[in-house]
Amino acid sequence: MSNWKFLKEGDVIDVVAPGYPSQAHEVEGAREFLLKWKLQPRIPKGLIKPHFLHAHEDENRFAFLKNAIESKDSQVIWCLRGGYGSNRLVPMLSKLKKPKEPKLLIGISDITSLHTFFIQEWGWKPLHAPLLDRLGRNLVPPKLEKELHRILFGEQTDV
Repeated sequence: MSNWKFLKEGDVIDVVAPGYPSQAHEVEGAREFLLKWKLQPRIPKGLIKPHFLHAHEDENRFAFLKNAIESKDSQVIWCLRGGYGSNRLVPMLSKLKKPKEPKLLIGISDITSLHTFFIQEWGWKPLHAPLLDRLGRNLVPPKLEKELHRILFGEQTDV
């Protein structure tokens, strides 16, 4: 089904914001959501900077994504929010050497441009699933949240 490892309690989750910005309370909600699942959120300082359209300048959003890709102590990169801007990171991604170990990228909406890159260029199998800002604001129905938990923790393999 996947080339990524199932989650277990205590795993580090790298949080990125490759598209639109989130408000401080949305970032905090995402952190609380991951803690509720007994995961360790890694939300870099300065992830969100006031910008007219994106969560930060292209180079900074890419740097956060690159750090998440290259981190040795995490297996998951979860997007805080979608929105235009993710596609602007693809040319920079194409200059990176493919990591030896695949990671799971989670997101939806404009995050699809990153999914497409990871599938076509690196052979990763990302997961088209709810964004952290939505989960942190309880905008995902509980039934779907439970199903996502079962999938990510390997309790449900018929995706």
